[in-house]
Amino acid sequence: MKTVSFGKGACEKIRQYLDSYISGELLVETNHEVLQHLEQCPACSQELETRVRVRTSLRDAVRGEAVPVDLEQKVRRRIQESQPGRFWITGFSLRWMSAVAALVLLSAGAWIALRERQAQNIYIATVAARLPGILRVGLGDHIHCAVFRKYPKDPPTLAQMAEKMGPQYAGLVPLVKEKVSDRYRIILAHHCNYQGRNYTHMVLKGPSSLVSLVITRKNSGESLPNFQLAPVLQAAGVPLYRGGVERFQVAAFESPAYLAFLISDLPAENTLQLTAALAPGVNEFLSKL
Repeated sequence: MKTVSFGKGACEKIRQYLDSYISGELLVETNHEVLQHLEQCPACSQELETRVRVRTSLRDAVRGEAVPVDLEQKVRRRIQESQPGRFWITGFSLRWMSAVAALVLLSAGAWIALRERQAQNIYIATVAARLPGILRVGLGDHIHCAVFRKYPKDPPTLAQMAEKMGPQYAGLVPLVKEKVSDRYRIILAHHCNYQGRNYTHMVLKGPSSLVSLVITRKNSGESLPNFQLAPVLQAAGVPLYRGGVERFQVAAFESPAYLAFLISDLPAENTLQLTAALAPGVNEFLSKL
């Protein structure tokens, strides 16, 4: 096991990484080093919380500044005023001015979108920092891809979702549908990426809950028991692990090559029950890939 140092030099090194950690810009190895340190260093954890609060305040201030509806007209007027003698000579100036105005609008939209992504990363980092080790892998993708998503009024059909999953994973859609009660309907099934890691992700909607089944290939050395977790339940021989933070409950199991997580805003007992219903079939499916 890697020894984590808590001397002044170690803390200074970690604090140099904190802003990049909050923004989700670190390499996987460095991110893991920061997480290990934060789990066992109260001072640096407090520093992280302080930086998150500052960024959150900045984010709220930025998002409170709406893009003016008359921005394009202002840009046109200022360009016209700065070149009064050339503006009416040819149509070129008018076209150039329109292109500049469009660029300004696109830049404003991209700026707002960037700020929103940064706010998401800050929120995920804040929540995940209080969850045990490997469970963060599933929680991060759930929040990023399921919680912060705008869903269409009418979700795709099961056949459409199975097709989108591709031949290798298409069988997961009917398998999950068969194992869950009619109280849950599948509203999303796709492959996605978060912080450089690839996921297979299914989202289920209950009467008052949002549930994700998140699957990802293991990296070297990744196994649930290796992260000082003890199983809380056996589902047909499949050990289940769990953790929770705020409104999120996370249950996990693994096959030889994959990690699987069920994340929900259900009570802990209900989350485990749902995971126990899915784990044996999903584990068998993943073991054959």
